[in-house]
Amino acid sequence: MGVSAEVQNDGNTGQLTRDKNNSAVVYNNADGAPMPKHIPFPDFPGSSELINELIMFLFITFAAAMQFINLYRTMWWVPDSNTTRTVNVYLIEPYLVAFIVLLMSRRFVYCLLIRGQELLQNLSSEHRRIYKKIIKYSFSSFLLSLLGFCVYKIYVKQSFMPVFLLVYPLVIYLLIFGFQIESFLRSSYEVEGTYFNGMPMHCCSTSPDTIREEIVVLKNDFNIRFKQIVFTSLLNAYYAGVVPCLFAVSMYYNVLWAYQNALYIWLSCLTMACAFGFPAKYSDILHRASLHLGYWSRMELRAIGGNSGNSSSSNGSSSGSSTSSSGTTTVWKANTVWTQDSVVKCKGELFSANGPVTVALPGNSSHSRFYKLFRNPAIIYLILTGVQAVVVLAGILVIYYAVEWHFLLSMSFATLTNQFTFFKTLRDYLVTRRIYTSETAIAEQTKSNALHSN
Repeated sequence: MGVSAEVQNDGNTGQLTRDKNNSAVVYNNADGAPMPKHIPFPDFPGSSELINELIMFLFITFAAAMQFINLYRTMWWVPDSNTTRTVNVYLIEPYLVAFIVLLMSRRFVYCLLIRGQELLQNLSSEHRRIYKKIIKYSFSSFLLSLLGFCVYKIYVKQSFMPVFLLVYPLVIYLLIFGFQIESFLRSSYEVEGTYFNGMPMHCCSTSPDTIREEIVVLKNDFNIRFKQIVFTSLLNAYYAGVVPCLFAVSMYYNVLWAYQNALYIWLSCLTMACAFGFPAKYSDILHRASLHLGYWSRMELRAIGGNSGNSSSSNGSSSGSSTSSSGTTTVWKANTVWTQDSVVKCKGELFSANGPVTVALPGNSSHSRFYKLFRNPAIIYLILTGVQAVVVLAGILVIYYAVEWHFLLSMSFATLTNQFTFFKTLRDYLVTRRIYTSETAIAEQTKSNALHSN
Protein backbone atom coordinates (compact mmCIF):
# COMPACT_ATOMS: atom_id res chain seq x y z
CA MET A 1 0.00 0.00 0.00
CA GLY A 2 1.13 3.55 -0.63
CA VAL A 3 0.49 6.79 1.24
CA SER A 4 -1.06 6.91 4.73
CA ALA A 5 -2.50 9.83 6.64
CA GLU A 6 -4.19 10.22 9.99
CA VAL A 7 -7.82 11.38 9.97
CA GLN A 8 -10.00 12.57 12.80
CA ASN A 9 -13.75 11.81 12.93
CA ASP A 10 -15.77 12.98 15.91
CA GLY A 11 -13.10 12.09 18.40
CA ASN A 12 -12.20 8.74 16.84
CA THR A 13 -8.83 8.55 15.14
CA GLY A 14 -8.68 6.46 12.00
CA GLN A 15 -6.16 5.49 9.38
CA LEU A 16 -6.75 6.61 5.78
CA THR A 17 -4.91 4.48 3.25
CA ARG A 18 -4.73 4.78 -0.52
CA ASP A 19 -3.32 2.23 -2.89
CA LYS A 20 -0.64 3.12 -5.41
CA ASN A 21 -3.18 3.60 -8.22
CA ASN A 22 -5.40 5.80 -6.03
CA SER A 23 -8.31 3.61 -7.10
CA ALA A 24 -9.66 2.65 -3.70
CA VAL A 25 -9.79 4.03 -0.20
CA VAL A 26 -9.93 2.06 3.04
CA TYR A 27 -10.37 3.35 6.56
CA ASN A 28 -9.19 1.55 9.67
CA ASN A 29 -10.82 2.55 12.93
CA ALA A 30 -8.99 2.78 16.22
CA ASP A 31 -9.95 -0.81 17.09
CA GLY A 32 -8.38 -2.18 13.91
CA ALA A 33 -11.57 -3.15 12.04
CA PRO A 34 -11.05 -2.41 8.31
CA MET A 35 -13.66 -0.03 6.91
CA PRO A 36 -15.12 -0.47 3.39
CA LYS A 37 -13.24 0.45 0.25
CA HIS A 38 -14.80 2.86 -2.25
CA ILE A 39 -13.97 3.14 -5.93
CA PRO A 40 -14.07 6.78 -7.12
CA PHE A 41 -17.23 7.28 -9.15
CA PRO A 42 -16.58 8.46 -12.74
CA ASP A 43 -17.47 12.07 -13.40
CA PHE A 44 -19.51 11.51 -16.57
CA PRO A 45 -21.66 14.43 -17.73
CA GLY A 46 -25.21 14.53 -16.46
CA SER A 47 -28.09 16.90 -17.07
CA SER A 48 -28.66 19.70 -14.58
CA GLU A 49 -31.86 20.34 -12.67
CA LEU A 50 -32.76 23.13 -15.08
CA ILE A 51 -32.40 20.85 -18.11
CA ASN A 52 -34.36 18.09 -16.37
CA GLU A 53 -37.24 20.42 -15.60
CA LEU A 54 -37.18 21.77 -19.15
CA ILE A 55 -37.40 18.26 -20.62
CA MET A 56 -40.23 17.31 -18.27
CA PHE A 57 -42.14 20.53 -19.05
CA LEU A 58 -41.81 20.07 -22.81
CA PHE A 59 -42.84 16.43 -22.59
CA ILE A 60 -45.97 17.12 -20.50
CA THR A 61 -46.97 20.14 -22.58
CA PHE A 62 -46.73 18.25 -25.85
CA ALA A 63 -48.41 15.18 -24.31
CA ALA A 64 -51.34 17.37 -23.22
CA ALA A 65 -51.47 18.89 -26.72
CA MET A 66 -51.56 15.41 -28.24
CA GLN A 67 -54.43 14.45 -25.92
CA PHE A 68 -56.40 17.53 -26.99
CA ILE A 69 -55.77 16.55 -30.61
CA ASN A 70 -57.10 13.04 -29.87
CA LEU A 71 -60.26 14.56 -28.43
CA TYR A 72 -60.99 17.35 -30.91
CA ARG A 73 -59.61 16.02 -34.21
CA THR A 74 -61.77 16.20 -37.29
CA MET A 75 -62.26 13.98 -40.30
CA TRP A 76 -60.95 16.61 -42.67
CA TRP A 77 -59.76 14.03 -45.21
CA VAL A 78 -63.27 12.72 -45.89
CA PRO A 79 -64.52 13.99 -49.30
CA ASP A 80 -67.93 15.11 -47.97
CA SER A 81 -66.50 16.78 -44.85
CA ASN A 82 -67.65 20.35 -44.21
CA THR A 83 -64.43 21.41 -42.50
CA THR A 84 -60.87 21.87 -43.60
CA ARG A 85 -59.47 22.11 -40.08
CA THR A 86 -57.62 19.18 -38.56
CA VAL A 87 -58.62 20.14 -34.98
CA ASN A 88 -61.70 21.91 -33.59
CA VAL A 89 -59.67 24.46 -31.66
CA TYR A 90 -62.72 26.59 -30.81
CA LEU A 91 -64.08 23.75 -28.61
CA ILE A 92 -61.02 23.74 -26.34
CA GLU A 93 -61.36 25.73 -23.10
CA PRO A 94 -58.54 28.34 -23.23
CA TYR A 95 -58.40 28.84 -19.46
CA LEU A 96 -58.01 25.09 -19.00
CA VAL A 97 -55.03 25.12 -21.34
CA ALA A 98 -53.57 28.11 -19.47
CA PHE A 99 -54.05 26.32 -16.12
CA ILE A 100 -52.24 23.20 -17.34
CA VAL A 101 -49.35 25.12 -18.90
CA LEU A 102 -48.87 27.33 -15.83
CA LEU A 103 -48.93 24.40 -13.44
CA MET A 104 -46.60 22.23 -15.51
CA SER A 105 -44.07 25.04 -16.09
CA ARG A 106 -43.78 26.11 -12.45
CA ARG A 107 -40.59 24.16 -11.66
CA PHE A 108 -38.78 25.11 -14.84
CA VAL A 109 -39.57 28.81 -14.41
CA TYR A 110 -38.59 28.71 -10.73
CA CYS A 111 -35.24 27.03 -11.52
CA LEU A 112 -34.66 29.65 -14.18
CA LEU A 113 -35.28 32.44 -11.66
CA ILE A 114 -33.01 30.81 -9.08
CA ARG A 115 -30.24 30.59 -11.65
CA GLY A 116 -30.53 34.37 -11.99
CA GLN A 117 -28.51 34.79 -8.80
CA GLU A 118 -25.47 33.38 -10.60
CA LEU A 119 -25.42 36.55 -12.72
CA LEU A 120 -25.09 38.59 -9.52
CA GLN A 121 -21.54 37.55 -8.64
CA ASN A 122 -20.99 40.23 -5.99
CA LEU A 123 -23.76 38.95 -3.70
CA SER A 124 -22.75 37.49 -0.35
CA SER A 125 -24.14 34.21 0.95
CA GLU A 126 -26.62 36.06 3.15
CA HIS A 127 -27.84 38.16 0.24
CA ARG A 128 -28.20 35.04 -1.91
CA ARG A 129 -30.35 33.46 0.80
CA ILE A 130 -32.54 36.57 0.92
CA TYR A 131 -32.77 36.57 -2.89
CA LYS A 132 -33.98 32.96 -2.88
CA LYS A 133 -36.65 33.71 -0.30
CA ILE A 134 -37.90 36.74 -2.24
CA ILE A 135 -38.06 34.72 -5.45
CA LYS A 136 -39.76 31.78 -3.74
CA TYR A 137 -42.57 33.70 -2.06
CA SER A 138 -43.15 36.26 -4.81
CA PHE A 139 -43.20 33.65 -7.58
CA SER A 140 -45.46 31.27 -5.65
CA SER A 141 -47.89 34.11 -4.87
CA PHE A 142 -47.96 35.21 -8.50
CA LEU A 143 -48.42 31.64 -9.73
CA LEU A 144 -51.25 30.87 -7.32
CA SER A 145 -52.97 34.12 -8.31
CA LEU A 146 -52.88 33.16 -11.99
CA LEU A 147 -54.10 29.64 -11.24
CA GLY A 148 -56.92 31.01 -9.10
CA PHE A 149 -57.94 33.38 -11.89
CA CYS A 150 -58.09 30.48 -14.37
CA VAL A 151 -60.15 28.40 -11.92
CA TYR A 152 -62.58 31.29 -11.43
CA LYS A 153 -63.07 31.72 -15.19
CA ILE A 154 -63.68 27.99 -15.57
CA TYR A 155 -66.14 28.03 -12.65
CA VAL A 156 -68.16 30.82 -14.31
CA LYS A 157 -68.57 28.73 -17.48
CA GLN A 158 -68.80 25.30 -15.87
CA SER A 159 -70.04 24.14 -12.45
CA PHE A 160 -68.54 23.19 -9.11
CA MET A 161 -67.71 19.56 -9.95
CA PRO A 162 -65.31 20.27 -12.86
CA VAL A 163 -63.52 22.83 -10.72
CA PHE A 164 -63.22 20.30 -7.89
CA LEU A 165 -61.71 17.76 -10.29
CA LEU A 166 -59.27 20.43 -11.43
CA VAL A 167 -57.93 21.39 -7.97
CA TYR A 168 -58.27 17.94 -6.37
CA PRO A 169 -54.56 16.98 -6.81
CA LEU A 170 -53.49 20.22 -5.13
CA VAL A 171 -55.53 19.23 -2.08
CA ILE A 172 -53.75 15.86 -2.08
CA TYR A 173 -50.45 17.73 -2.20
CA LEU A 174 -51.32 19.58 1.00
CA LEU A 175 -52.14 16.29 2.72
CA ILE A 176 -48.82 14.71 1.67
CA PHE A 177 -46.33 17.58 1.85
CA GLY A 178 -48.14 20.10 4.00
CA PHE A 179 -47.48 23.79 3.38
CA GLN A 180 -43.95 23.28 2.04
CA ILE A 181 -43.65 25.68 -0.88
CA GLU A 182 -40.20 24.38 -1.79
CA SER A 183 -41.54 20.89 -2.53
CA PHE A 184 -44.15 22.42 -4.84
CA LEU A 185 -41.57 24.42 -6.78
CA ARG A 186 -38.68 21.93 -6.91
CA SER A 187 -38.31 18.20 -7.41
CA SER A 188 -35.56 17.83 -4.80
CA TYR A 189 -35.67 19.22 -1.28
CA GLU A 190 -32.36 20.46 0.12
CA VAL A 191 -31.33 20.94 3.73
CA GLU A 192 -28.74 23.62 4.36
CA GLY A 193 -25.39 22.32 5.57
CA THR A 194 -25.87 18.71 4.49
CA TYR A 195 -26.10 19.16 0.70
CA PHE A 196 -23.59 20.14 -1.97
CA ASN A 197 -24.57 20.87 -5.59
CA GLY A 198 -28.02 19.38 -4.99
CA MET A 199 -26.62 16.12 -3.58
CA PRO A 200 -26.46 14.94 0.04
CA MET A 201 -22.91 14.53 1.30
CA HIS A 202 -21.31 11.30 2.53
CA CYS A 203 -18.55 11.27 5.14
CA CYS A 204 -16.45 8.13 5.55
CA SER A 205 -16.57 8.30 9.33
CA THR A 206 -15.35 5.67 11.75
CA SER A 207 -17.81 6.74 14.44
CA PRO A 208 -20.88 4.44 14.64
CA ASP A 209 -23.07 7.26 15.96
CA THR A 210 -22.05 9.55 13.09
CA ILE A 211 -22.74 6.82 10.53
CA ARG A 212 -26.21 6.14 11.94
CA GLU A 213 -27.03 9.86 11.99
CA GLU A 214 -25.96 10.10 8.36
CA ILE A 215 -28.22 7.17 7.47
CA VAL A 216 -31.19 9.01 8.98
CA VAL A 217 -30.49 12.06 6.77
CA LEU A 218 -30.03 9.95 3.63
CA LYS A 219 -33.12 7.85 4.36
CA ASN A 220 -35.28 10.96 4.79
CA ASP A 221 -33.87 12.44 1.58
CA PHE A 222 -34.63 9.22 -0.33
CA ASN A 223 -38.18 9.08 1.04
CA ILE A 224 -38.82 12.70 0.05
CA ARG A 225 -37.46 12.08 -3.44
CA PHE A 226 -39.55 8.92 -3.79
CA LYS A 227 -42.73 10.74 -2.75
CA GLN A 228 -41.91 13.52 -5.19
CA ILE A 229 -41.39 11.03 -8.03
CA VAL A 230 -44.69 9.23 -7.43
CA PHE A 231 -46.69 12.41 -6.90
CA THR A 232 -45.08 14.24 -9.85
CA SER A 233 -45.73 11.36 -12.25
CA LEU A 234 -49.36 11.04 -11.14
CA LEU A 235 -49.90 14.81 -11.21
CA ASN A 236 -48.45 15.19 -14.71
CA ALA A 237 -50.39 12.22 -16.08
CA TYR A 238 -53.61 13.51 -14.49
CA TYR A 239 -53.39 17.00 -15.99
CA ALA A 240 -51.95 15.94 -19.35
CA GLY A 241 -54.01 12.79 -19.93
CA VAL A 242 -57.11 12.74 -17.72
CA VAL A 243 -58.20 16.37 -17.24
CA PRO A 244 -58.66 17.02 -20.99
CA CYS A 245 -61.02 14.03 -21.09
CA LEU A 246 -62.97 15.23 -18.05
CA PHE A 247 -63.51 18.65 -19.65
CA ALA A 248 -64.27 17.32 -23.13
CA VAL A 249 -67.45 18.69 -24.64
CA SER A 250 -70.28 16.40 -25.67
CA MET A 251 -68.77 14.73 -28.71
CA TYR A 252 -67.54 11.34 -29.83
CA TYR A 253 -64.00 10.24 -29.12
CA ASN A 254 -62.19 6.96 -28.56
CA VAL A 255 -62.42 6.60 -24.78
CA LEU A 256 -60.22 3.47 -24.67
CA TRP A 257 -57.46 5.14 -26.64
CA ALA A 258 -57.62 8.37 -24.62
CA TYR A 259 -57.14 6.62 -21.28
CA GLN A 260 -54.57 4.27 -22.75
CA ASN A 261 -52.63 7.36 -23.78
CA ALA A 262 -52.97 8.71 -20.22
CA LEU A 263 -51.54 5.44 -18.85
CA TYR A 264 -48.63 5.66 -21.27
CA ILE A 265 -47.98 9.25 -20.20
CA TRP A 266 -47.92 8.16 -16.55
CA LEU A 267 -45.42 5.36 -17.17
CA SER A 268 -43.25 7.73 -19.19
CA CYS A 269 -43.34 10.39 -16.46
CA LEU A 270 -42.60 7.80 -13.77
CA THR A 271 -39.45 6.46 -15.44
CA MET A 272 -38.36 9.95 -16.44
CA ALA A 273 -38.78 11.23 -12.89
CA CYS A 274 -36.85 8.22 -11.54
CA ALA A 275 -33.99 8.89 -13.96
CA PHE A 276 -33.95 12.55 -12.89
CA GLY A 277 -34.47 12.02 -9.16
CA PHE A 278 -32.13 9.04 -8.70
CA PRO A 279 -29.06 9.65 -10.88
CA ALA A 280 -26.17 7.20 -10.62
CA LYS A 281 -24.07 9.63 -8.59
CA TYR A 282 -26.84 9.97 -6.02
CA SER A 283 -27.26 6.21 -5.62
CA ASP A 284 -23.48 5.89 -5.18
CA ILE A 285 -23.67 8.17 -2.13
CA LEU A 286 -26.32 5.93 -0.57
CA HIS A 287 -24.33 2.84 -1.57
CA ARG A 288 -21.20 4.07 0.24
CA ALA A 289 -23.23 4.86 3.33
CA SER A 290 -24.82 1.38 3.25
CA LEU A 291 -21.39 -0.28 3.23
CA HIS A 292 -20.50 1.61 6.41
CA LEU A 293 -23.87 0.70 7.95
CA GLY A 294 -24.22 -3.04 7.29
CA TYR A 295 -27.11 -4.92 8.85
CA TRP A 296 -27.85 -7.66 11.36
CA SER A 297 -29.69 -10.85 10.44
CA ARG A 298 -31.61 -12.52 13.23
CA MET A 299 -30.42 -16.07 13.97
CA GLU A 300 -32.85 -18.87 14.71
CA LEU A 301 -31.05 -19.88 17.90
CA ARG A 302 -32.17 -18.01 21.01
CA ALA A 303 -29.59 -16.56 23.35
CA ILE A 304 -29.48 -18.00 26.85
CA GLY A 305 -30.23 -15.32 29.39
CA GLY A 306 -27.75 -16.61 31.94
CA ASN A 307 -24.85 -16.24 29.54
CA SER A 308 -25.37 -12.54 28.87
CA GLY A 309 -22.94 -11.44 31.57
CA ASN A 310 -20.30 -14.10 31.08
CA SER A 311 -18.24 -12.28 28.51
CA SER A 312 -18.26 -9.20 26.34
CA SER A 313 -15.94 -7.69 23.81
CA SER A 314 -15.08 -4.07 23.41
CA ASN A 315 -13.87 -4.18 19.80
CA GLY A 316 -14.99 -5.58 16.49
CA SER A 317 -11.88 -7.72 15.94
CA SER A 318 -12.56 -9.88 18.97
CA SER A 319 -16.19 -10.28 18.02
CA GLY A 320 -15.37 -12.47 15.06
CA SER A 321 -15.44 -15.49 17.37
CA SER A 322 -18.21 -14.30 19.60
CA THR A 323 -19.45 -17.74 20.59
CA SER A 324 -17.03 -19.85 22.56
CA SER A 325 -17.07 -23.54 23.38
CA SER A 326 -18.65 -22.81 26.74
CA GLY A 327 -21.66 -21.18 25.03
CA THR A 328 -20.82 -17.58 26.03
CA THR A 329 -21.86 -14.78 23.66
CA THR A 330 -20.69 -11.26 22.88
CA VAL A 331 -23.01 -8.48 24.00
CA TRP A 332 -23.72 -5.90 21.33
CA LYS A 333 -22.35 -2.42 21.98
CA ALA A 334 -23.52 0.71 20.20
CA ASN A 335 -20.07 2.32 19.96
CA THR A 336 -18.35 -0.69 18.35
CA VAL A 337 -17.63 -1.30 14.66
CA TRP A 338 -18.38 -5.00 14.14
CA THR A 339 -16.67 -7.09 11.51
CA GLN A 340 -18.41 -9.39 9.07
CA ASP A 341 -19.91 -12.63 10.46
CA SER A 342 -19.73 -11.36 14.04
CA VAL A 343 -22.37 -12.90 16.32
CA VAL A 344 -23.77 -10.78 19.15
CA LYS A 345 -26.61 -10.93 21.63
CA CYS A 346 -29.09 -8.07 21.92
CA LYS A 347 -32.44 -8.07 23.74
CA GLY A 348 -32.30 -11.82 24.30
CA GLU A 349 -31.69 -12.72 20.63
CA LEU A 350 -28.65 -13.64 18.56
CA PHE A 351 -27.72 -11.59 15.48
CA SER A 352 -25.12 -12.15 12.78
CA ALA A 353 -23.34 -9.22 11.13
CA ASN A 354 -23.61 -8.82 7.35
CA GLY A 355 -21.62 -6.48 5.16
CA PRO A 356 -17.97 -5.36 5.28
CA VAL A 357 -18.60 -3.74 8.68
CA THR A 358 -21.75 -3.32 10.74
CA VAL A 359 -22.81 -0.42 12.94
CA ALA A 360 -26.55 -0.85 12.42
CA LEU A 361 -28.96 -1.41 15.27
CA PRO A 362 -29.85 -5.11 15.71
CA GLY A 363 -33.47 -5.76 14.81
CA ASN A 364 -33.86 -2.36 13.11
CA SER A 365 -35.82 -3.10 9.93
CA SER A 366 -35.12 0.37 8.53
CA HIS A 367 -31.37 -0.22 8.60
CA SER A 368 -31.80 -3.65 7.02
CA ARG A 369 -33.93 -2.27 4.19
CA PHE A 370 -31.45 0.53 3.54
CA TYR A 371 -28.51 -1.86 3.26
CA LYS A 372 -30.31 -4.42 1.08
CA LEU A 373 -31.63 -1.74 -1.26
CA PHE A 374 -28.40 0.17 -1.83
CA ARG A 375 -25.63 -2.39 -1.41
CA ASN A 376 -25.88 -2.90 -5.19
CA PRO A 377 -27.77 -0.03 -6.90
CA ALA A 378 -27.09 -1.62 -10.30
CA ILE A 379 -30.13 -3.83 -9.64
CA ILE A 380 -32.32 -0.71 -9.34
CA TYR A 381 -31.11 0.61 -12.69
CA LEU A 382 -31.53 -2.82 -14.27
CA ILE A 383 -35.21 -2.80 -13.24
CA LEU A 384 -35.67 0.79 -14.49
CA THR A 385 -33.98 -0.09 -17.79
CA GLY A 386 -36.23 -3.13 -18.21
CA VAL A 387 -39.39 -1.11 -17.51
CA GLN A 388 -38.28 1.63 -19.87
CA ALA A 389 -37.47 -0.91 -22.59
CA VAL A 390 -40.99 -2.34 -22.25
CA VAL A 391 -42.46 1.19 -22.49
CA VAL A 392 -40.48 1.97 -25.66
CA LEU A 393 -41.30 -1.38 -27.29
CA ALA A 394 -44.99 -1.00 -26.39
CA GLY A 395 -45.01 2.42 -28.03
CA ILE A 396 -43.38 1.06 -31.19
CA LEU A 397 -45.91 -1.79 -31.28
CA VAL A 398 -48.85 0.63 -30.95
CA ILE A 399 -47.41 2.80 -33.74
CA TYR A 400 -47.14 -0.27 -35.97
CA TYR A 401 -50.82 -1.16 -35.55
CA ALA A 402 -52.19 2.42 -35.40
CA VAL A 403 -54.17 3.64 -38.40
CA GLU A 404 -55.49 7.14 -37.63
CA TRP A 405 -53.12 10.06 -38.00
CA HIS A 406 -53.58 11.51 -34.50
CA PHE A 407 -52.73 8.15 -32.92
CA LEU A 408 -49.53 7.97 -34.92
CA LEU A 409 -48.63 11.56 -34.04
CA SER A 410 -49.13 11.24 -30.27
CA MET A 411 -47.42 7.86 -29.88
CA SER A 412 -44.51 8.79 -32.13
CA PHE A 413 -43.74 11.82 -29.97
CA ALA A 414 -44.03 9.92 -26.68
CA THR A 415 -41.93 6.99 -27.89
CA LEU A 416 -39.23 9.27 -29.25
CA THR A 417 -38.99 11.10 -25.90
CA ASN A 418 -38.85 7.83 -23.97
CA GLN A 419 -35.76 6.76 -25.89
CA PHE A 420 -33.82 9.57 -24.19
CA THR A 421 -34.86 8.23 -20.78
CA PHE A 422 -33.95 4.70 -21.91
CA PHE A 423 -30.45 5.90 -22.81
CA LYS A 424 -29.97 7.48 -19.35
CA THR A 425 -31.16 4.43 -17.41
CA LEU A 426 -29.13 2.03 -19.56
CA ARG A 427 -26.00 4.16 -19.16
CA ASP A 428 -26.47 4.33 -15.38
CA TYR A 429 -26.93 0.56 -15.23
CA LEU A 430 -23.80 -0.21 -17.25
CA VAL A 431 -21.68 2.24 -15.25
CA THR A 432 -22.89 1.10 -11.82
CA ARG A 433 -22.62 -2.59 -12.71
CA ARG A 434 -18.99 -2.17 -13.79
CA ILE A 435 -18.08 -0.15 -10.71
CA TYR A 436 -19.74 -2.36 -8.10
CA THR A 437 -18.50 -5.56 -9.72
CA SER A 438 -14.95 -4.23 -9.40
CA GLU A 439 -15.65 -3.05 -5.87
CA THR A 440 -16.90 -6.50 -4.85
CA ALA A 441 -13.82 -8.12 -6.41
CA ILE A 442 -11.52 -5.80 -4.47
CA ALA A 443 -13.37 -6.55 -1.23
CA GLU A 444 -13.11 -10.31 -1.81
CA GLN A 445 -9.42 -10.01 -2.62
CA THR A 446 -8.80 -7.96 0.53
CA LYS A 447 -10.68 -10.49 2.63
CA SER A 448 -8.72 -13.37 1.08
CA ASN A 449 -5.40 -11.62 1.71
CA ALA A 450 -6.38 -10.99 5.33
CA LEU A 451 -7.19 -14.69 5.84
CA HIS A 452 -3.92 -15.79 4.27
CA SER A 453 -1.94 -13.34 6.41
CA ASN A 454 -3.55 -14.73 9.56
